Amino acid sequence: MPFTREVKQELSRYEEKRSCCRSWELAAFLILRGYLSIRENSQTLIIQVDYINIARHLFSLLKTAGIQSPDVIRQLGRRLGKKCYLVQVAGADQVEALLVCLNLKESGQTNHLSREFRLTPRKQCCRRAFVRGAFLASGSLSVSGRSGYHLEIGCSYQEDAAFLQKCLHFFSIKAFYRQHHGNSSIYLKDAEAIADFLRIISAGNALLYLENLRVVKSMRNQVNRQVNCDTANLQKIVNSAQQQLALIERLDDQVGLHSLPPAVREAARLRRRFPEASLKELGSMFNPPVSKSGVNHRFRQLVKIAEAGGIKEGKS
Repeated sequence: MPFTREVKQELSRYEEKRSCCRSWELAAFLILRGYLSIRENSQTLIIQVDYINIARHLFSLLKTAGIQSPDVIRQLGRRLGKKCYLVQVAGADQVEALLVCLNLKESGQTNHLSREFRLTPRKQCCRRAFVRGAFLASGSLSVSGRSGYHLEIGCSYQEDAAFLQKCLHFFSIKAFYRQHHGNSSIYLKDAEAIADFLRIISAGNALLYLENLRVVKSMRNQVNRQVNCDTANLQKIVNSAQQQLALIERLDDQVGLHSLPPAVREAARLRRRFPEASLKELGSMFNPPVSKSGVNHRFRQLVKIAEAGGIKEGKS
């Protein structure tokens, strides 16, 4: 099941007890997915949603707003035969009463969905409800440990996007705006911001899933960094050991290792015997043991002896 659908199923089961918050959640549905159909003096308010559980949730919100017998109609969308659901409120009187109640028009005006937004949610709880309704109506969320995170809420008008940005600003969330093919939207790509968004709209299960995914991704990145670091260190050890062995062989051929100082001769002997060992490991093999810097000092002496004798490191 797509993650967006899982989140919306969770939100559709959320029971909002405050009537003011239910009104703002319902207003978000009407603003983002609602439109009026006027035929022969009859008016119908239609709200299109993607899933049946959201349609039931919207049906419940309309009933608590005083709408008598809203209808739910299933139909096939034009694109790829995708199902969608239309929740309808019939009758000019009911439509006007609902729009006035939700502050989406003034009494007596021609019925239309106003985007002047004369009022904004004053209470923090109402702002949460409006954002929750906006995501239910037109939001999408994709999370992946590899490709990253993307939350987006589609809007038909730029005014809708600006209003949503303003609501999220109250929660210190900076949403970005974009316009594509004439449609506006706001989006979040930062995992921390998306986590805060899910917390705001009370999507607890989705938040836990996201946090778990972030932990797994962080651990995987940490392991990869450690492996890359170990691989690089191992490669450095191998390259250094190969250079030291080549120099030791040339010294042995030209002057003999017996002519070297005892400490340097012992370092050369151990490197020959243990070509894959690190400097620290070689140091523990000396009697008495020598530190890593001590072993490195002996190999630097080996290089100086070779250069003094006309033997260049890595050359014949």
